[in-house]
Amino acid sequence: MYLKISCFLLACLTFKPCCPQAPTTLSKDNGDDQTCTVSGIVIRSQDSAPLKNATVQLTNDSDQEHHIATKTKADGHFLLQNVPAGQYKLKVARNGYVDQELGQKKPGDPGAVFTLRPGQRIAELVFKLGRAGVITGKVFDDDGELMAGVSVSAMRQVYTDGRKGFKTTNEQQTNDLGEFRLFGLAPGRYYISAEMPTWDRVVGDREFSSFEKSSGEKGYAKIYYPSAHEAASASSVYVKEGEEIPSVDIFMKEVTVYRVRGKVQYLFPHHGTGDTQLAVTRRGETTGWAFVSVQVVVKADSSFEIPELAPGEYTATAFFSDQGKFYSTQEDVDVVNADVDRLTLVIAPGVDIPGQLVWDGKPSLEGERATVYLSPEESGDIARGGEAHVDENSQFTLKDVPQGTFRISVDGISKDCYIKEVQFGEIVLPDHLLHAKRGITARLDITISTKGARLQGVVVNGESLPVAGVWVVAVPEESKRSLRYLYKSVTTDQYGRYDLRGLAPGKYRIFAWDGVLLGEWEDPEFLKTNGAKGVTVEMRDGDKKSADLQLIQLSKTSQAE
Repeated sequence: MYLKISCFLLACLTFKPCCPQAPTTLSKDNGDDQTCTVSGIVIRSQDSAPLKNATVQLTNDSDQEHHIATKTKADGHFLLQNVPAGQYKLKVARNGYVDQELGQKKPGDPGAVFTLRPGQRIAELVFKLGRAGVITGKVFDDDGELMAGVSVSAMRQVYTDGRKGFKTTNEQQTNDLGEFRLFGLAPGRYYISAEMPTWDRVVGDREFSSFEKSSGEKGYAKIYYPSAHEAASASSVYVKEGEEIPSVDIFMKEVTVYRVRGKVQYLFPHHGTGDTQLAVTRRGETTGWAFVSVQVVVKADSSFEIPELAPGEYTATAFFSDQGKFYSTQEDVDVVNADVDRLTLVIAPGVDIPGQLVWDGKPSLEGERATVYLSPEESGDIARGGEAHVDENSQFTLKDVPQGTFRISVDGISKDCYIKEVQFGEIVLPDHLLHAKRGITARLDITISTKGARLQGVVVNGESLPVAGVWVVAVPEESKRSLRYLYKSVTTDQYGRYDLRGLAPGKYRIFAWDGVLLGEWEDPEFLKTNGAKGVTVEMRDGDKKSADLQLIQLSKTSQAE
């Protein structure tokens, strides 16, 4: 006997064509078997033809040991059997098509949490995959000649720590004819960049060239399509489903470049420098490890020379590993209109920071133990803050913490917990940022409250139908919006339900925006424009409240659409 989930069926009928059709829940006829089955079909969106060899995968963040996946047959059908009950993400992928998750209304949306109850059988799922787009073009130099070996990237706008940035979705090198082909692109707006590759690039030492030491040299800086040096001045390219856009040609420009020279200083016994590496990143970049210069040799006398830097703000990092320990140091350097001399990078042993988890309430863990993490404040930092497991007495020691600024987080605690206070020696860290300095150590006490508040509800659209796969965000009151750890976000499940857990006490506005980018809600400018609506709640320790939400249409078109 077939039992339809009527509210979910109606909700899914409101999705765009790329969204999978609502599932059917079959009656349980497998006796005492508590495992589940998931079945359905994958078809092509433009003509509903079945797609063979598409990969269908269930992922569960709490179970990394098992891989639950299968391939579709010639008729497009798939079947996953003996699936343990739990919460999953359901994803379908095939070469030449845009990946899709259950509950996605369009590419880039988060997808719905897919809950399977013991013994449940889900059938008649329908995924309609759209063809991926392609961008092709050529790269030319100042003389109009085609350039081989240039790295060309297609990037989408993203948000990191509330700041706009870019994420590379595809990167290719030009062939011997100067041609590039960026494929596998989901519909949306892209920015195209081109730069000479940093790996294995040979640049001669100044002493062997005809250039004067004080003069600039010529080199190719990173270019954004068609010929802009800054992303803000670049032209974007909009790709439709299955579209191939030709002749996106890029014209590289030679600019005056300079060198940075200096020495690495070791504040501990160190034999040789061959294992020390040196890298340069653009300061303020939010695209991850945006290397500008790599594989710089630290010479026998500990000196180095970094070539081909265009004017700008950079961070130079020296690092190496020795017997399982990681050492690093970094210094900011500004290149204006001349070479930079006498930069000193001091590598010193890190400091050991002892600490303790102080429980406000009965200790509550998700797994067997908790882990304390130090992650660099800037996403592009190479420096590693480290991690430490918490023992049965709630003690831990962070080993060899280098100089730098690190964000403190704790993994393995219950979802109903939150970090109530962080204290380093006598200093309370309201932003949960640890500023580590050479030679300075103190005890790190992290107070964990087990009384986090919980807010649940359903998100509905303008037709009062539940909406799956959208972000629900708790934004703290305006005076506390600089404290990133107070923001909470979760996606709605296949029934449009959300469950925000571990909220710290305070006032929040709860939002469910249609088409918001991950992390965009931490951008103050975004909240000025799109933060007027939502539901206001005040949460206290141990509160359990409910609030149904109306899906909010953004007042401006997202660049990712």
